[in-house]
Amino acid sequence: MKTSINLFVSTLLLSLSVAVSSPVLATDDKTQAKAFKTAMYPTTDASKLWLNLEKYQPESRINLKMVNEHGDVIFQETVCEKNSKQTTYRQQFDISDLKDGTYTFRISAGSQKEEHTFTISTPVAETTQPARLIAIK
Repeated sequence: MKTSINLFVSTLLLSLSVAVSSPVLATDDKTQAKAFKTAMYPTTDASKLWLNLEKYQPESRINLKMVNEHGDVIFQETVCEKNSKQTTYRQQFDISDLKDGTYTFRISAGSQKEEHTFTISTPVAETTQPARLIAIK
């Protein structure tokens, strides 16, 4: 009896761990499986930006472009090639050399397209006049 309970609990735990660790394909509004999922976030250094990508379909080829507000391509790369074993892409971009403006990461795989837009602006330093002036003769 005790062996049966141990076997049952072990089987239950094994099936639960397999169910939790199995990848689940994300679906969009049309319930079609997505080829990838992306996330973009800044670092503690204001001149750097992270882009993370997770590939769900091995037959997909994912293209990445960064364009400025005029549509000029700043960066272009094919990540996670078709049928490659690479399923994740994580890249830190140094944006310190970019001029102030709006930039967009365009990620595409087949019919799925995502865009992540960010703006770079340099704050204007305001000079303040002293509250009092001292003149010495």
